[in-house]
Amino acid sequence: MIKVLIVDDELLMGGGAQSLLAQMKNIQVVGVADNGPAAVQLADKHNPDILLIKLPMAVSAEIPTDKLLQQLDLLPAVIYVPSCIDFNPIPTALEPAAACSARQLSQDDLVAAVSKASKQILERQRENRAEPRTHLYVYSYLGIDKIPVNKVLLLQADQKYVKAHMADSVVTINDSLVALEVEFKELFVRIHRNALVAMDAIEGLIKIDNRVVIKIKNLSERPTVSRRRASYLRQLLPLL
Repeated sequence: MIKVLIVDDELLMGGGAQSLLAQMKNIQVVGVADNGPAAVQLADKHNPDILLIKLPMAVSAEIPTDKLLQQLDLLPAVIYVPSCIDFNPIPTALEPAAACSARQLSQDDLVAAVSKASKQILERQRENRAEPRTHLYVYSYLGIDKIPVNKVLLLQADQKYVKAHMADSVVTINDSLVALEVEFKELFVRIHRNALVAMDAIEGLIKIDNRVVIKIKNLSERPTVSRRRASYLRQLLPLL
């Protein structure tokens, strides 16, 4: 679950953002603050992953954004500017543009920015974790879907992405096949340069039209096994 703290001196706008994010899977708004002290208090209480802050702020709101972020020590911070276009929602500097066109920010832009920030958070958590993950993540405008690794039978590269095949569905994930092979080396075995198979789901090898394919439990797909990997898999099968 990704926890989001909203900081907005116009609570009507903040409430709208809260309602929008409440519809996203595995995204939880832990509070809405309309001033700096309240934001720090809510952050101390809930330890949010993302700070969603509206710019520009009224002077009376007492929210110096640079000091607030330093105090909360939150990364990434998502900035939304309801009255501006052509802004960077995940900026390197927290300075609002000096001028902007008068057009309201779309809901899609805000959702996309939160989704991108959530991905950064989960990737950072993975880098800091010694053990392999128990779930893979699928990001969309609907939020974050958590896919149990032990339900995945086949991981197959598809251009820039990887498709994770389960008994009843197929999802697209952003992880590279090489990274997945390293992380889950105890669970999956490479059968081809573009495919990994769950070891406990392998039922055997068969030959079809002069090529070796692998039978996978509860899966109709029969991915091709490369010649290099076929001999290794024949030695591995009796040990599974």
